[in-house]
Amino acid sequence: MSKLTESIADLKANAGQWQAFRTEGHCVVLAPPGSGKTKLLTTRVAYDLANRIPRPQGAACITLTNPAADQLRERITDLGVESRSTLFVGTVHGFAFRRIIAPFARAAGRSDAANLQVADPRLARRLLDQVVDRHFERHEKRERRLAKSTIEHNRKQLATDQQWLRSEQRIVQAGRKYEQELRQLGLMDFDDIVRFAVELVEGDETVRKALVACYPHLYVDEYQDLAPGLDRLVRALCFDYRTPVDLFAVGDPDQAIFGFTGTRPELLIELAARPGVTRVPLTVNYRCGIEIIRCANRLLADPDREITGQRSGGRVEAHHEPGGFSAQVNAAAQIVRTATASGTPLHEVVVLCATNTNCESAAAGLRAQGLPVYVRGSEYDRTPATQLIEGLAAWTTLGRERSGHRLSDLLYGWRDAMGNQWSKRGESKLVEKMLELRKKVDAPATQLIDDLELLGFTSALEKVRRGDDVASIGDMVVALTNGSLRGHTITELGERARNVDRIEVTTMTSGKGLEFDVVVILGAEDGVIPFFASAEGSKEMNEDRRKFYVSITRAREAVDIFYSGFTVTQYGTRKYNPPSRFIRQLGIIT
Repeated sequence: MSKLTESIADLKANAGQWQAFRTEGHCVVLAPPGSGKTKLLTTRVAYDLANRIPRPQGAACITLTNPAADQLRERITDLGVESRSTLFVGTVHGFAFRRIIAPFARAAGRSDAANLQVADPRLARRLLDQVVDRHFERHEKRERRLAKSTIEHNRKQLATDQQWLRSEQRIVQAGRKYEQELRQLGLMDFDDIVRFAVELVEGDETVRKALVACYPHLYVDEYQDLAPGLDRLVRALCFDYRTPVDLFAVGDPDQAIFGFTGTRPELLIELAARPGVTRVPLTVNYRCGIEIIRCANRLLADPDREITGQRSGGRVEAHHEPGGFSAQVNAAAQIVRTATASGTPLHEVVVLCATNTNCESAAAGLRAQGLPVYVRGSEYDRTPATQLIEGLAAWTTLGRERSGHRLSDLLYGWRDAMGNQWSKRGESKLVEKMLELRKKVDAPATQLIDDLELLGFTSALEKVRRGDDVASIGDMVVALTNGSLRGHTITELGERARNVDRIEVTTMTSGKGLEFDVVVILGAEDGVIPFFASAEGSKEMNEDRRKFYVSITRAREAVDIFYSGFTVTQYGTRKYNPPSRFIRQLGIIT
């Protein structure tokens, strides 16, 4: 029996999954944590490609983040799907740029978009800061913050000229100037990618017909994470014209935690209620123990929504550590030791914090306790290019089992990065080089990057205008040459991509999409979780609550939440903060 046949048989055991799998036409699946939505989505993709989508047609399977796209790609490959030029599995921004703007902009008369590279996000942020600073006086700190947030909001919402004019004139001028300076540098930012793609799809019938011919089926994971501009792109492809693409989308409004990108969970609810769309709610969480589900249900926005489970047990406990954050970390170390003594692998434990600063402090404290820890630093952005380099280093020095990376997945990433510059001979040379480096695992990590450079890696990225990838590789080289990673070997670089035998420390936001046996949440004081500026009943408070819900439902077996009753400001002042109101909402403290 093939893996695809087995996966289809598994779906039959759940009435909701089976209904969604068999639905023809547009289908929206409302899926809580641990409900098997990724398995459902990837099984549907694999089945459709094998039985309903003849070559040369293909499909587009999109999500928001690179790690989520990697997971989708791996699962689809495991189900036996063979690659085809019209199959795209990746981020929605990647689809918009590589499959809409790059092939169609020039032919559609949009040379303004055809000649631009993608800006390094950090460069774009610095440029926006500089433009805003030039339009506002130094003492106007509040006005500058408002201007920056308004510009970012309007660009993500694809605001019209009329909507822009509702803002102060200086904000409008700064927004226009920011875009002008991007163009002078030959760049577009991620919001531009969405806008150009939407304009091409909505404004050119030939582009729409070509996309429908290539990708008659569109699959969207985590739909609640799409900003309005991206939602508009999906609707333009699937609903607004005579030749629509079939849509299969999964998501959960209670897991919408990327409000800073302009997302609105209401978009998913509206989509599911649209005429011609089959709405399929899933209600079973297979991941979490029943006690974890019972507690988490108390955080749901809809009191009538009840998620059930099939795993017995589960534990959710709150711990008061009056010694402060460092005492919380020490107590967390003991939780980890207890878990590992009972047979839980280190990589099945995650420590979640509200901020990057607390993550760094937690990682340092756990290392001081002699525990192996991984927390991603800020040396360079985690783009597909830097992830590929780390993965190649890990596979080369640690092997398949210890690194958690498969050569087939890495070669897929190589082909995707090389684009039209890919060749069978070049790929063979890459594998030969990796095998050679197995004898030089203590060589400088920069040697690996130099070898990739000789194979045309960076130049290929430049030719397909992936400026963000090129910039991130440059930052990686700087970090390895003169920065905090100076002197790192290929083995040490590979450790950064290692998926086993260490505790993961990350933010509550970055923990989305992951799952572990044990989840430890540190710094759960009111004012931190939720954030002090989130007013009761506001959209910010609702998102903070969803973030806490997502964090708890990462766990299969146990959740341990720590608080001290106070926080320490950057000036060293102790500030009283009661335990998070969300802990009380869970019903585990009075």
